[in-house]
Amino acid sequence: MDKSHKVNGFVGFFYIFDKVYQPYNMKILLILFSIMSIQSVLAQNTLSGSVFHLADLPKLEDENRVFRQIFKNQSTEFIEKFSIHHSTLKTGHTLRPSHAQETDEELIIIQEGELTVTLDNETKTLGSGSVLLILPKSDQMMNNLGKTNVSYYVLIYKSKLPKGLEKAGQSKMYDWKEIGFKPHDKGGRRDFFDRPTAMFSRMEMHVTTLNAALKSHELHKHLAEEIILMVEGKAKMQIGDKVFEGSKGDLFFLPSNQLHNLTNVGGESATYFAFQFN
Repeated sequence: MDKSHKVNGFVGFFYIFDKVYQPYNMKILLILFSIMSIQSVLAQNTLSGSVFHLADLPKLEDENRVFRQIFKNQSTEFIEKFSIHHSTLKTGHTLRPSHAQETDEELIIIQEGELTVTLDNETKTLGSGSVLLILPKSDQMMNNLGKTNVSYYVLIYKSKLPKGLEKAGQSKMYDWKEIGFKPHDKGGRRDFFDRPTAMFSRMEMHVTTLNAALKSHELHKHLAEEIILMVEGKAKMQIGDKVFEGSKGDLFFLPSNQLHNLTNVGGESATYFAFQFN
């Protein structure tokens, strides 16, 4: 059989296929379009290595607080649903009555001011740099009883494979004033915790102070995803083949197994939270 017969054979096959299956073609196209649309949405909602500049985000304000959504309902290698926002609670106002997250876990980092927190019947007033790790079903209530506004970050997340409460330990408040500073040749660090949670096999959190013009370390990667939250100073973050810059209030997201390192590009020391999870 020559080439012309082969071509004619293929044309004839697709002609017959189109005639036989024509009633179903629109349904097939609609199904394919739906699949492509879902894939597109999922791709858009998957976090990649980047920086989020707090000052550039739009804000909503009412008589109680100022609110900035950093991102909402994103996914990562380990997280099914991930949202972060920044709130400034005005003096004399409460945020919400006592409540609990039923299925999600929550991490709160106080940026400025003092927040009075009740967590599972324990009440403390926590200052800047303090952290709350709130497991699902823990009762929480937050108030600003001071004379100045209080600002903080709220991370709410649910992992793709929740670990449950059996081995997670308890929700806990970590007071900045109680976390010792350990100096080293590049600056120093404060270790907050290294523990399992209801969502992760391991979650580790510390604060690094890095002296001017130094690198945190050479380019490296690890299984855990990581967030860097700038407390003071200016930094340059390399993530893969891209470079991002951030300063006080900004947040970097580092995906799993992605080469990265941070360099202090300011004239003074830089301080930042670093926390990993997997």
